[in-house]
Amino acid sequence: MFSSPFLRSKGLRATGLLVAALMLGATGGCDDEDSVETGDELDVTETKTLFGDDRVADVLNGHLDKVPRNWAEFETLFGMGRACKRQDSKEIFVVEESSTRATGATEEVEGLMPRAVITGCNTGDMPNNGEPQYQSFSLMAALFSSPDVPNASKGDPMVFDRVEVMALDRKTGLYNFYLMTPSADPKAPGILQRIQLRPDGSIFVYTKDPAKKRLSSKKSADRMCNNCHKNMGPLFNEMHEPWTNWVSTHKTLPESASKLTGETRSIVNEAASIDGKHSRLSLANDFEKIVIAGLRVWNEGYATAPKLGFVQATIDGDQPGGVKTLLKSVFCETELQYASAFSTVPLELFVDPGAVAGGSFQPPISYSTNVFPILMPVRSDMDKRIETSLIKKKVVSQKTTIAVRLLDDRNDIFSKARCDLYAPATNGLPTDVTKVDGHLRAFLRARVDSVYPPGARREYGKVLLDDAASLEAVKSARTAYLGTMATLLKDDAAKLQTVQGRDELKSRSQLRKDAAHVMFNQDANPMPIVHDEELGN
Repeated sequence: MFSSPFLRSKGLRATGLLVAALMLGATGGCDDEDSVETGDELDVTETKTLFGDDRVADVLNGHLDKVPRNWAEFETLFGMGRACKRQDSKEIFVVEESSTRATGATEEVEGLMPRAVITGCNTGDMPNNGEPQYQSFSLMAALFSSPDVPNASKGDPMVFDRVEVMALDRKTGLYNFYLMTPSADPKAPGILQRIQLRPDGSIFVYTKDPAKKRLSSKKSADRMCNNCHKNMGPLFNEMHEPWTNWVSTHKTLPESASKLTGETRSIVNEAASIDGKHSRLSLANDFEKIVIAGLRVWNEGYATAPKLGFVQATIDGDQPGGVKTLLKSVFCETELQYASAFSTVPLELFVDPGAVAGGSFQPPISYSTNVFPILMPVRSDMDKRIETSLIKKKVVSQKTTIAVRLLDDRNDIFSKARCDLYAPATNGLPTDVTKVDGHLRAFLRARVDSVYPPGARREYGKVLLDDAASLEAVKSARTAYLGTMATLLKDDAAKLQTVQGRDELKSRSQLRKDAAHVMFNQDANPMPIVHDEELGN
C-alpha cells in the first residue's frame, strides 16, 4: 500500500515514475496504533467480511492455513507470475522508478529500482461473463523495491514478503483489496488483511493473524489504499503511449537490468527477457489494454450484469457520496494520469479533448531537440470512464457533459470555471436519478451568458442546452465552434517552433504539476516524482 511525494525540482536521470500502477494504498499495513476497535471481534468462521466473492476467496476461504507469507508462495498458490501457464507472457509488467515506499511514505532514492504489477494470468479460456481479459484484470498484485532489504546493495532490491492484491468481486463488481504478510511464527501461515471502503466513507481493516483465534475488525485512521486509489479502482499513472519508464515497445530493457540479481532479476527478466534465454515479454502496451478493460467492467459491470460496478454502487448508496460525487468527474477531477511527449506533444497541453469532441484534432509534432513535457498531469481515464458510465445509465446526457466541458475548453483539468460551478450545480440534486440531467441543464441554461464567452463557444453551449434544438442546429453550431478552435490550435502548434513559445507551454505544464501537488498534498498519494531537467529546462 502506498504513498509518494510529488514533483520534486531536482537533478535528472531517475525519471522517477512513481507508484506505478495498481498499487494498493499507503503506509505499512494495519497498525493497531492507527486504528480504533469497533464492536466485538468476530469468530474466525465468520469470514464474509474477510473475503469478498473473488479469486482470493476461491483459494483461501476455508483454507486460512494456506495464506501466503511471501510472493513465491502467492504466485505458486494462485498460478500467477512465474507460475502462470501462458507461454508468451507471464503478465509481469515492470517500471523503473527512483523512489521507495518501504517506510510508508514514498522516498526518493539514488538510482532506479524496479516495481512490478502482476496480473491474473489469462490462459485464453473465455469466462461465462464474456470478458476476454477477465482472467487478467480480475486479480492483480504489486511488488515494489527498497534499498533497505538485505540484498538491495547486491542488486536484489524487491520486497517479497509483502503481497498487495486487488481482486474483482463477482457480486458487487467492486475491487476488494488484500494484504498478505508473514506472521511472527515462521512456520505459521501468513497474516491476511482486507481493506474496505465503507458507504459512510470510513476505512475498515479485517485481519486474520494465525497467532490469534479471532478475526479482528478495526476502523483505520489511515486511508491506506484509498490514499492513492481515490475511487478504489485500478490505477495506472502512465496508461498511454509512451508509457514513461515502463518496459514497452519504446523501452524494452530496463536501465537498471544489468545490475539486477537474485529474485528481482528473475521477476524483471519475465518482462524484458534481459538474459535472452526466452522470448517471453510483458509490455506496457498490453498492460494498458488490461487496465482499460478492468476500468470499464469495474465502472459499468458486465454486459450481462449492468447493475454491477462502482457507478451503480455509488448511485445505490453502497459506495460513498452518491450521484453528486460521481458528477465531480464531469466538472472537475478525482484522479490524474500523466502524459509525456514522444513523437507528439499531448493534446491536453492545448485543449480539453472533451470540449472539442468530434473535432478529430491531432496533437502537434514534438521536437527531438527539446522534448516536453514529461509526466504532465492530464484528465484520468478513470474520470472519463465514470462520465461515460453516467451517460450510459442515462443519469446525464452527452449534450450536457459536452456543455460542462465547454465551460473551459482549454483546460481538461484544474479548471476554475468548471470546478467553481460544481458545488452550486449539484446543490439540491433530485433524488430521482432520471431527473439529474434536467437539473444540470436548467442550471447551466440560466447562466449561459455569464459562463460562456461571446462567440461560437457561447452559441454552441446554448444549442447544446436547448432541449428543443434540432440535430442540424447542433451540428451547425459545433462546426462553427470547432472551426475557431482549429485556428487557435494552429497558432499553438506554431509556438512550438519558437523558444518563447516553448517556454510559455512549459510554464503551462509546470502549473499543472504545481496544482497536482496541491490536490494530493499528503505524504501518501499517487504522484510520480518529476525532475526539472527531464522537462528540458
